[in-house]
Amino acid sequence: MAQTWKFPREWSVEELASARSHSEGLFRQGRKDEGPRAFEAVYREVEPKVKEVFSVTSDLRELDGQVFLYDPLIWRALRYFCGPPVSEEDLWTLVGQKFTSVPAALSDETAAAIIEVLDPVRFPWLAEGRGPTVTERESAAMATTALWALELLRTRRRGAASKQQEAQVAETLNRIGYSLDVSRSDIDVLDVLQRESFSRERKVAGAKCDVPIRLKDGRLLAVECKVSNGPKNSWKRLIRECGGKSETWRAHFGTQVVTAAVLAGSFDLSCLVNAQKIDGLWIFWQHDLDSLAEFVQSIGS
Repeated sequence: MAQTWKFPREWSVEELASARSHSEGLFRQGRKDEGPRAFEAVYREVEPKVKEVFSVTSDLRELDGQVFLYDPLIWRALRYFCGPPVSEEDLWTLVGQKFTSVPAALSDETAAAIIEVLDPVRFPWLAEGRGPTVTERESAAMATTALWALELLRTRRRGAASKQQEAQVAETLNRIGYSLDVSRSDIDVLDVLQRESFSRERKVAGAKCDVPIRLKDGRLLAVECKVSNGPKNSWKRLIRECGGKSETWRAHFGTQVVTAAVLAGSFDLSCLVNAQKIDGLWIFWQHDLDSLAEFVQSIGS
């Protein structure tokens, strides 16, 4: 006799619109509560490092491999002196190797790669072969600090929001009697995770999963926690990331895996509607984790 599976419910357009509105309201309130203090704190944190770069490179006029011998981690700051700032991956590609701290053997190559893309707008004195005026240095330092602080704040917000979601999902699962599996081994076969248990971030069939859950009926519920700061961003977070992983996991486990996206923040309504059309992908909201609990509890042995 063929197995009959239970699945999470599919939300109507009206329900999605209502949940979306509520989630967006919570997101706006969180930003209001945070205020400008968070940005100011990060700005003050990175400002000394920006000024240090100016100091040890004679206002960028003596930028060479020696700077990485002085501080192998200073490359993280120097990325934001480029116009536009280069990502870690871009710099690794330019240098030809991935690194955490710049190896001595790559110090000259790294300096040369950065020099090629220094921002001529913020640092006009470089092309003119002179030192900066006091006003130029101060303006350049302020602009560079603001660029770095903004990106760092965004990164930390995403990380903190995701961790908060994961923690709330874990609390919900603990409340309904599921136990935490602390193993870090990859989940390539379902029995790596015991039934009625869950794990924190772990690789499932080669792709990271925020909260893998082994249901009573033996299936894996792969939970992805996603926060979006706007409608455009939501397509990347939900359709590309969650939808892509759902396809990867279903290719490996077939119908033995169900992917759930736990959402918070601002999402485009048409994005939500389209997400529900992706085979094997289901939607829950961080502000309504009781719905997740109800589905998990509804699964029999």
